[in-house]
Amino acid sequence: MFFSKSFSGKQIMTASRPWLIAGCIILSLTSAVQAQSRRVKYVPPSNAGAPKVSVPGITRSACDGELSCLIALVPDLKVDQAPVPQTISKRPTIYFLTPKIDGRIYFRLDEDLGTESQRKRVYRSSFKIKNDAGIIAYKLPDDAPALELNKKYSWKLDIDDLSNTRSVYGSIRRVELDAASEKKLAAATDPLERAAILAAQGVWYEALQILAEAQITVPKNMEIIEQWTSLLKSANLDRVSPYSLVIQKPSVTQAPKPSEPKISNPY
Repeated sequence: MFFSKSFSGKQIMTASRPWLIAGCIILSLTSAVQAQSRRVKYVPPSNAGAPKVSVPGITRSACDGELSCLIALVPDLKVDQAPVPQTISKRPTIYFLTPKIDGRIYFRLDEDLGTESQRKRVYRSSFKIKNDAGIIAYKLPDDAPALELNKKYSWKLDIDDLSNTRSVYGSIRRVELDAASEKKLAAATDPLERAAILAAQGVWYEALQILAEAQITVPKNMEIIEQWTSLLKSANLDRVSPYSLVIQKPSVTQAPKPSEPKISNPY
């Protein structure tokens, strides 16, 4: 671009300022859009045909005190008929806040057949674990049957240590994303954006998993921690926020056919 000699530097700055301001506005709007796309908030499934779970029949936490809580990290929605938390994985990962453990964990998975008393046995496992208090992950292993699409399952986890036995249980349903969400997820490379897409579609388990793994990969990243807290808050799990993720000790052993602890009212 050429200017005449009479076009001073001051005039150039004045003439350029509207473009500078416009550029700032565009950058600001772009940043706002990016921030919005990375905001992780759980939106419960709203489709009328989705299976529901009765909240009074679900024990999501078992506490003898602040430092001895066993809490399942699943949405704690205060409604009579809450939508079943969703997964897009054949063998999802479930997260729990546990007290300090030195004992055995029992896990069971059943297919729901319509009523509380009608359940089909799908998978059982048991393993020893010794861990500090914190959030742990349990992934359905490769030898577990794959979850079938649009079926509702119930899972239950018992901790049997030297002091007592504590239990939590919840529900899960495997779904497929709609084409538009699938396309957005495939294009997203940022973990926060991927978690936001899934959480907005009611896919709880993978949204939580992405943020949990991101905290391990990039520890003390404030944006990741903020979105982790945001996701937990949107599911009424605020009390879990102060606790950190712990890595399970490698001495875990699997029992092929465990004898489950005797527990009253197993479901």
